[in-house]
Amino acid sequence: MISISNIQDRNLEIEEIQSAFDLSISLENRIQENLWELLTLLADFNNIHEIENEKLPYHINLIDELHADENAHSRIFAKLLRYKKNNRFVFLESFLHDVCGFEMDILNPRVEKVDSCGRIDIPIFDTNYVVLIENKVTDKAPDQNTEAGGQLARYIETVKNIYKRNEEDIFVVYTPKYSREPSDECWINKDGLLYKESFKSRFKSVSYRDDIYPWLKDKISSIDEKDIYLKSAIAQYIDHLEGLFSLRTINETMNMKLQEFLKKQLNLEDDNPNDAIEILSQKESELNNAIAQIQLLKFEYRSKIVGEKFKEWKEQLELDFPRLRIVEDDHTTRNDLINLGVMITIEEKKFSALIECNIKENINIYFGISPTYTGIDKYEVPNSLQTILTKNGLGEPEKYWYGWRHTLLSNGYNDLKDLIKQICAIA
Repeated sequence: MISISNIQDRNLEIEEIQSAFDLSISLENRIQENLWELLTLLADFNNIHEIENEKLPYHINLIDELHADENAHSRIFAKLLRYKKNNRFVFLESFLHDVCGFEMDILNPRVEKVDSCGRIDIPIFDTNYVVLIENKVTDKAPDQNTEAGGQLARYIETVKNIYKRNEEDIFVVYTPKYSREPSDECWINKDGLLYKESFKSRFKSVSYRDDIYPWLKDKISSIDEKDIYLKSAIAQYIDHLEGLFSLRTINETMNMKLQEFLKKQLNLEDDNPNDAIEILSQKESELNNAIAQIQLLKFEYRSKIVGEKFKEWKEQLELDFPRLRIVEDDHTTRNDLINLGVMITIEEKKFSALIECNIKENINIYFGISPTYTGIDKYEVPNSLQTILTKNGLGEPEKYWYGWRHTLLSNGYNDLKDLIKQICAIA
């Protein structure tokens, strides 16, 4: 027999569930309303920006015109760090010592190829240390934390396990657009080991806005006038960063009008700075939430574009090379990577001719010769195959590649097909 108290308890539970459900619906509606208000605000903001932008004097920056992504920024920054004068790596020393505050002897550094050594943005190897630079200048790509471990943890373990470097000799630099720290998940490996505390003295978050930009402005004045191309390149890069952060002097009038618009629309009062900061922080949070959803949608569409292209390529491979075994890895299983290729045997050793795409931010595609799918870590490369690697500019060997280089989605299949033909000719 059900007692009255039991019925009352159940009714109370139902009321609590209904209340929680109503609250959830209310919050969802409020989020949608905030998003609509934010999009309306942004549309009006953009209208003013376009009107004021038309009034500006003609301005050209080659980096702006090429729409530099994080990979491009990494290539530019790596090139600067390689600069050597009077047997000193001037920018590298200054960056590691003055900007990052690290204490190490710069002996014989190698700034490796961007996005190599296990997909590290800028890997730097020296006799007594390794520096791993993770570039987040656009702040578009989230930290790449997967089932295989957090992004920084994976990079650390790649250097430890593959390149046999001691953990205490590894330094990590994180370079976001604005000052912030990486997520805690970045530091956790697949077994739950947390690296964050042990890297406390060998980690530095260095923002482009507050650290790298002013550092470059300071360094450009000390460059010898005869190094005209270096000085010109840095001047262009500084100007690009000033555009990225709305710091160009020609933009001052436009910036003032845009800020006045925001003050009016958000009811900001100069006499109440604390309230103004709270309102701006709330809008910033809403904007970041919207940007996160936009990035997820872009990733979804990139996945669709690349997935369909790789499906076409697989069908073409079956037609062009019917006797070869096709190997592939669907990006849905690894979230941001997809690859495709064939297995070829040379001198009784198996090799994979692969094309692979990383779609974490933009479509980053590369091809080459790999030990992937062979069941063997790596073979000694036969001379005939080394000739093909050299001929095709497939350099920078690492754990997953005997040699590789970037290509374009439009050229990808033709590059892979040509490589396979060359390998088949010596098989």
